[in-house]
Amino acid sequence: MVERRRRRGIEMAIALWMFCAAGETAAQVRGTIVGPGETSLPIAVSPLKSMSGAEREAGTFADIVAKDLDLSGLFRIIDRGAYIESPQQSGVTADTIDFRDWSAIGAQALVKGTVEREGDGLVVEARLFDVVGGKQIGGKRYRAGSDELRRIAHRFADEIMQVLTGERGPFESRIAFASRRKGRFKEIYAMSVDGGDLRAVTRDGSIALAPSWSPDGRSLLFTSFVTGNPSLFMSTLDGAKRLVSSRRGLNLGGRWSPGGRAIAVALENGGGTDIALLDPEGQIMHFVTKDHSIDVSPSWSPDGQSIVFCSDRGGGPQIYAVSAQGGTPRRVTFEGSYNTSPAWSPKGDRIAYASRIGGRFQIFTVAVGGGDVKRITGTRGDNEDPSWSPDGRYLVFSSTRDGSGAIYISDAAGVRQTRLTPPGGDDSSPAWSRWLE
Repeated sequence: MVERRRRRGIEMAIALWMFCAAGETAAQVRGTIVGPGETSLPIAVSPLKSMSGAEREAGTFADIVAKDLDLSGLFRIIDRGAYIESPQQSGVTADTIDFRDWSAIGAQALVKGTVEREGDGLVVEARLFDVVGGKQIGGKRYRAGSDELRRIAHRFADEIMQVLTGERGPFESRIAFASRRKGRFKEIYAMSVDGGDLRAVTRDGSIALAPSWSPDGRSLLFTSFVTGNPSLFMSTLDGAKRLVSSRRGLNLGGRWSPGGRAIAVALENGGGTDIALLDPEGQIMHFVTKDHSIDVSPSWSPDGQSIVFCSDRGGGPQIYAVSAQGGTPRRVTFEGSYNTSPAWSPKGDRIAYASRIGGRFQIFTVAVGGGDVKRITGTRGDNEDPSWSPDGRYLVFSSTRDGSGAIYISDAAGVRQTRLTPPGGDDSSPAWSRWLE
């Protein structure tokens, strides 16, 4: 009887988690960007000028930057078919560019530059111009290996957003998620924000759930049933993994503290499921909650002082916040009878979560103090597992709006939503990393 009750408790906790789980000219250009769905800035992203047989890289760099800027929702990318000049024949500095050619096709900002091979690597010089003022307003020079082209393109897209909006973009980061795309088992995958550079992190032929990133973006925590017990593992992106916690019963939803000194995780404890803090080696530091309810899905505040989590202590699942040292939890959500999967914004002001409305899950955000609830999604299918971008301006989440689960990105207002992964993979539980170091 005791064993049957224990197993029922694990099943209930997992089921709950599944639902829980530059100068005046620059200022002139920056002022035209209001936000997704508002006035977007017309920008031309020209292929780089190849200086030494790097034509493929010249086009690839521009393609990645253009896709990132389009995903941001802040820019209107001008079709290259409208370009008047040839990238390989034209200038790349303010005094050699005929800005009238770019103004004629409606561009207000322009990306140009050069790429050349240097030994086994590349040298990329990328520049951002204000077309109206005819001036350079941003630029970077990168030396990188040939396999790092995608990363430096993301980095320059972030630089463009820094110059034109005053905030760094989110693209030099990664997204992890669970997927069934290679068969009937859920494995952990990681990819760039634009959906590129996809790689399998696990190949265990088991069920892997709830990935989350280390603060430096070099490894992932996740729960796996590979040993038969839902245990917590940590893995590098190349698949080198180690066991962190395999206590009998549930070891679910591990999340690193911002400083990397503790891991918040849901553990089975005395007939309930509580939030505990583990040290990096997996030893229990202390329990944050201690209750007969089911407490799961911890998420840290940016300062590492508080944790938000999902609990059924008041009846149906709701969102609560508590000091990382423990204490009496404070209820955050009051609208909706089934609220799960909380994620604390890097800006510290809002919490994203999923709420069941009319039998389907939708994404919402709420002020940290409660109230000011904003609905992000309203589509058919289920929209779940929100995770914030490192700049706090975007959310990634899973959705079945097109059939099987896929990963989507949305601005924080819910105005513009874009699918990142193809349908058919049963993709779920996305986690957005911090900026890569």
